[in-house]
Amino acid sequence: MEKTKQQLVDSFFQAYSKRDIIGIKKVMAENVTWTFLGQHKLAGTKNGIEAVIAFFDKMGSIMIESKPTVDKLIVSSNDNYVIECQHIKTNREDNINIEHDICVLWTFENGKIISGKHFFADPKAVDAYFNAVPVHTESLYGTNPVII
Repeated sequence: MEKTKQQLVDSFFQAYSKRDIIGIKKVMAENVTWTFLGQHKLAGTKNGIEAVIAFFDKMGSIMIESKPTVDKLIVSSNDNYVIECQHIKTNREDNINIEHDICVLWTFENGKIISGKHFFADPKAVDAYFNAVPVHTESLYGTNPVII
């Protein structure tokens, strides 16, 4: 039985959390693109699994330090897309915080994730936040990933 699009997203995050590169490649196309809109140090389009994983590593390090509360407002899908709309509020000890709404559009082809794109309700606030928070540059992708 073919996985639903939401199950593919869930499988990606499960494999990513385990550093399971083989699992990631089962649900994500090699030529995947990931676009994070804005005028800040994380903005731009990432091309390929390694670049997307490096982006998620950087974003993850920021979110761990930001202690966010995330409310999923809407999750919907059709044959080729999943969209997640969320309300996020960060709780950083250094008081660099943001409270905003975001949508992530996941695109699928041939049973795999081929792209992702973030949309922000207040792009200027997002730019200010990501330009202010420290970003760790090390990527977990190449550091002995767990292969299951």
